[in-house]
Amino acid sequence: MKEGMSSVDIRYVVRELQDLVGSRVDKVYHDGEEIRIKLRSKEGRADLILEAGRRFHLTTYIKEAPKRPSSFTMLLRKHLSGGFIDAIEQHDFDRIVKIRVGEYTLIGELFRRGNVILLGPGNRIVAALRYEEYKDRRIMPKAEYHFPPARENPLDVSWERFLELMRGEDVELVRALARKLNMGGAYAEEITLRANIDKTKRVGELSDEELRVVFNAMRATFNGEPKPNIVYKGGRMHDVVPVDLKRYGPLEKRYFPSFSKALDEYFGKILLEKARAEQTKKLEDKKRSLLMTLKKQEELLRGFEKGMKENQEIGDLIYANFALVERLLEGFRKATETLGWEEFKNRIEEGKKEGNRVAVMVQDMDPQEKSVTLEIEGKRVKLYLNRSIGENAELYYEKSKKLRHKREGALKAYEDTKKKLDEIEKLIDEESKKAPSVKKIERRKKKWFEKFRWFISSEGFLVLAGKDAGTNEILVKRYMEDNDLYCHADVYGAPHVIIKEGKKAGERTLLEACQFAVSMSKAWKQGLYSADAYWANPDQVTKGAPSGEYMGKGAFMVYGKRNWMRGLPLKLAVGVIKYEGEDHVVCAPLEAMRSHADRYVIVRPGSLKKSELVKRIKGILGKWGYSVREEDIMSVLPPGNGDINEVVN
Repeated sequence: MKEGMSSVDIRYVVRELQDLVGSRVDKVYHDGEEIRIKLRSKEGRADLILEAGRRFHLTTYIKEAPKRPSSFTMLLRKHLSGGFIDAIEQHDFDRIVKIRVGEYTLIGELFRRGNVILLGPGNRIVAALRYEEYKDRRIMPKAEYHFPPARENPLDVSWERFLELMRGEDVELVRALARKLNMGGAYAEEITLRANIDKTKRVGELSDEELRVVFNAMRATFNGEPKPNIVYKGGRMHDVVPVDLKRYGPLEKRYFPSFSKALDEYFGKILLEKARAEQTKKLEDKKRSLLMTLKKQEELLRGFEKGMKENQEIGDLIYANFALVERLLEGFRKATETLGWEEFKNRIEEGKKEGNRVAVMVQDMDPQEKSVTLEIEGKRVKLYLNRSIGENAELYYEKSKKLRHKREGALKAYEDTKKKLDEIEKLIDEESKKAPSVKKIERRKKKWFEKFRWFISSEGFLVLAGKDAGTNEILVKRYMEDNDLYCHADVYGAPHVIIKEGKKAGERTLLEACQFAVSMSKAWKQGLYSADAYWANPDQVTKGAPSGEYMGKGAFMVYGKRNWMRGLPLKLAVGVIKYEGEDHVVCAPLEAMRSHADRYVIVRPGSLKKSELVKRIKGILGKWGYSVREEDIMSVLPPGNGDINEVVN
């Protein structure tokens, strides 16, 4: 099963990811060996994964972010967040990727153990996943970064150079290709298959004509039509490749529209399985520990039960042989007092030799304890000569009683362990049903109007607002038409708002659009409760600035009459509406929302952090059966903090 990407894989995926150039770095996350870069691309949110020594591609399998960001995370966020990707490149034909963001470059080393390194101006190391020293380079703060020694690129190599490399060492063909041309064993084998030459043949055995066939097969392999696919063997994923490989001819394959998506599905599924296993790992460990405890407790209980039974039986045996035991106790007591223990022992040994019945019964004796151990009816019975027969029997009954108490305690502990084991098994079952810490985000393709803030007016008109300078510029230049109307709040830095087909709209739509303009402006962040706005015709809006002034990105001049609406409340409603056949979470003026949804949350400027406000709104929508992502709610809310004013259900 494939564990990491080859140089060939990296070449294909880097070529695909050129669409990300120009994307804005929103946030960076770090967990273990993985760096995830959350981007705002032309198509919306994108997550780029870079795992040291392993992989590099877009991902929809998102891990829960660590509760406490690492120092490396904070450095990456400090230097990269808010920046724009200027370039994504592969270094030569090596397993190294470069992501350039302004004056910083993030290096991903995908060979062996790998590393992730942030470079600043002058190619100096700002931070790294781990700091190391090699024979020919140092990964240390402030040190100049040096790439590993360059290796031959099979894409650029000439026929003459190829021949020179192959003739340089007389080894097996497959090994020569993999070593000399930095392509890895899998692709080296593929080339020999396509060339129809035995991979185990030594290079010295091949003619120039045969090597020319190999050279052409290599070119065809690396310049062929991409056909990304996951290869399955025995129903399980085996490999992920950017092109169809002859070596996998008979195996099952699943094709993808891009290699990045194939890589994401391959590595994402592995990550998901690992997350599921880790989810119950601690509980499984606890279960194993409890099973071992249970086994020991069962052995202990069996020991107590055996001891109880044996001591009870010996006590009963003493009374069953009352006359014999009493006679022996009395005889042994007198003998030890008269002869002494040493002589008594000698007499017993002599008696055994002679076959004396009483002597044969004696198994052991202890002068210190003043005890003699007899065998009676096949059981060993220790009798104390300084105690009466009743006292001797009572000793065994007392031992049996103590063992019974111990057994009761052990049984309680055993039942407690069984109860804990049942609880752990229930938790394991519950955890296995829970969503793992890695979630696959299903992203639908967004409609053109979702690039902007938007809502549908109570009269059914589409109202759009810019999100930033870039979308403000696009909205006015590309999407505003002659039949639309333009709105703007009397607040510095307010978004441009247009009403599509606005010249057909009534007073209600104009009022709602102007209210939207003030609510989505900085007036919300300032905590204002009302502000003014106006509407105008599209031909009044122009990029032409007064003499001596310059219109920056997203800025426009409005000439002529402005139709003012005063004292508009900063008050919006968040809900889910159906539009163009799909459910959308929308933030709109109250009257507009009321026309399209029965349930909604009314919000106003307030003190609650936006992130917390999003969580609360998501919770309310969730109770109503809507599965809405936090980022979707975040994107429709006004800039700044707020409060929930009312919940209409």
